[in-house]
Amino acid sequence: MRRLTVMTAADPAPTAADHARTPVLIGLDWGTSALRAWLFDAAGTALARLTGGPGVMAVPPDGFRAAFEAFCAPWLAAHPGLPVLAAGMVGSRQGWREAPYAHAPAGFGEIAAGLIALDDDAGRVLRLVPGVRAEGRQGSIDVMRGEETQVFGALAARSVLQSADAAHRDGLFVLPGTHSKWVEMRAGRIVALRTYLTGETWAVLRQHSILGRLAADPPADDASAQAGAAEAFDRGVRLGLASPGELLHLLFLVRTEGLFDRLRPTQTPAFLSGLLTGAEVADALVWSGREMAPTLIGDDAQAARYARALALAGVIGRAAPADCTAQGLFAIARAAGLAPHPPASSSR
Repeated sequence: MRRLTVMTAADPAPTAADHARTPVLIGLDWGTSALRAWLFDAAGTALARLTGGPGVMAVPPDGFRAAFEAFCAPWLAAHPGLPVLAAGMVGSRQGWREAPYAHAPAGFGEIAAGLIALDDDAGRVLRLVPGVRAEGRQGSIDVMRGEETQVFGALAARSVLQSADAAHRDGLFVLPGTHSKWVEMRAGRIVALRTYLTGETWAVLRQHSILGRLAADPPADDASAQAGAAEAFDRGVRLGLASPGELLHLLFLVRTEGLFDRLRPTQTPAFLSGLLTGAEVADALVWSGREMAPTLIGDDAQAARYARALALAGVIGRAAPADCTAQGLFAIARAAGLAPHPPASSSR
């Protein structure tokens, strides 16, 4: 039997710490292959976290509400009135509902104004983050969905969004992955972005082309093989950096270097990765103008590879905090009025 505790006049008043531990928001990072969730208090601290939920591609078109309610069932039962903010591919055409992209330049105001309400479908207050669309130099269109939340989270985690100095709200952010993103921010607004299919190209060539025939993954417990792979990666990066326009030619070296035993099979995947990453970094640094030190957002292994490639290009990258997505979700929720703002400080 459930017991309900009701406060009376004789009970002690709630303390600031009690309020700080009270959940105010559920945040969802719902991507193509995975679902994560956070339960936030009024300060933006994650009181709890859930991982391992089904990605968008694993949910049938009419199954998003059921998947969400099953995944967050304990929180929804304990806190039925909490608003929910969801970012990622859940707002794509393959997701719960399509959220039209906010057009760059886009800051918190544009993102908050572009939130899509799913209250009727979800049975509660639930908003989708819209993602960002930007036009390139030749009228091309580039988009991202989910990465904008990470970028805003990286800024919020540094507390630079509250700075009066607009220059402190500028930044170049690199998000390695299947579709690597380079994002430029000015005065706290996303003004430009550029996508590279580096990760996807590596996977396709490794698995479905002749370049993968002589390749083998280095054993994780073999220090010598790992060192050899790192050396091959660096060599590939240097070639890609030096001649990005020759990439289609350079890629054939993956085969010939293996044929003539100048690369061991366990070095081939890393060499291929280095070529692609070096060519990406070379182009992106020209695109960005090298004005700002890049901030790397991603898992440790990916960020380390890109930091290594940037260093070979003479650029020092810095790692963003690990919880950028959570920070970004809460910052957007505050901008949209879904979560409370911190009380204004007063001086005597």
